[in-house]
Amino acid sequence: MRNLRLLLTTIALACYLIGTAWAHHSRGNFDLENTVELQGTITEFTWRNPHVFATLAIDNEEGVAEEWLLELNSISVLTRTGWDRDTLNVGDKVTVVGNLEKEHISNFLFSNYFVLPDASRMVSAPNYSRGIPIARPPAREIDTNVRSKNFSGIWRQQGIAPFFGGMGGMGGMGGMGMGMGVEPAVSLGNQTPARGLPLTALGQAELAAFDTRDNPWFRCEARGLPGVFSGTQEIAWQNDQKIIIRYELLDIQRTVHLDITEHPTQVARSRFGHSIGWFEDETLVIDTALFEPVEWGIGAGVPSSEEKHVVERYSLVHDGNGLQLDLMFKDPVYMTEPVELASTFFLDTGYQWQEYDCDPNASSRHLDIE
Repeated sequence: MRNLRLLLTTIALACYLIGTAWAHHSRGNFDLENTVELQGTITEFTWRNPHVFATLAIDNEEGVAEEWLLELNSISVLTRTGWDRDTLNVGDKVTVVGNLEKEHISNFLFSNYFVLPDASRMVSAPNYSRGIPIARPPAREIDTNVRSKNFSGIWRQQGIAPFFGGMGGMGGMGGMGMGMGVEPAVSLGNQTPARGLPLTALGQAELAAFDTRDNPWFRCEARGLPGVFSGTQEIAWQNDQKIIIRYELLDIQRTVHLDITEHPTQVARSRFGHSIGWFEDETLVIDTALFEPVEWGIGAGVPSSEEKHVVERYSLVHDGNGLQLDLMFKDPVYMTEPVELASTFFLDTGYQWQEYDCDPNASSRHLDIE
């Protein structure tokens, strides 16, 4: 029975972070079941992370001029679908198909694809443009024969099931479901509130006051651990005393100290805490404490306190071509019990690292439209 419950949990939680690694936030605030079509003239095209934006001048049904803000994906996603900074130009007459906000309170559209002046179509949201050909650049061949002997290398999350597991087999990190009618038991949320976390009364009160405008992403700030464990990361040995782990998302970098066994009391608290590491047989264990309080530091709408504690356990799998991460985090101020997660990564030595270079103006621009 326990194995069945774990299997169902794995299925339910199979798609958490596919949309967060470079897409900045989920699309839960948009009406993804219905699309609209707008025709007009491009008046601005801003090629920046975490979102590329365009503005479109149209004449509405009453013949009155309107300006619409069009949200596209991150530069990384768009590049993989054939875009570059010159795909759109001011003055281009285009058609765009996309999704309105659920409440349609502003001229704001999540763009699925564009019909350009030459009648070609360019996909800006691959997951929401099924049936539309994607002008992908030539596929890069990944060397599956490479191996890591000491955890070093660039590691990319495996497939679309980066996190699973949870509290005694009953939950974990989830977010998007699998398109099969199964909702994740637990979601850390992003544009929508966290769901299913084991929260204290204080945690529940904070979640009840959820406001999407408080999202740290809109200030180009990371939510810290565990939210950083997504997408692409690089583990680099500096020497026998420390390891550097950096994450492509938001250009984050952490230091893991291997030469001490306890967290020093004189170290200042920080968003990512203080990390020490050691080996248990062939498993690299990283213990992180000394966090500062962080808004949404546990999940969307749920902050974290100075008592947050995170433990990562890394194991090489597939003869060193794969990396298994088993993760535990707890915070007794906001959570009644720990949460456990797991994720797998594959080694990609030929991957071209992309600097994120988050632009706070692009990050929060959609909050200012009327």
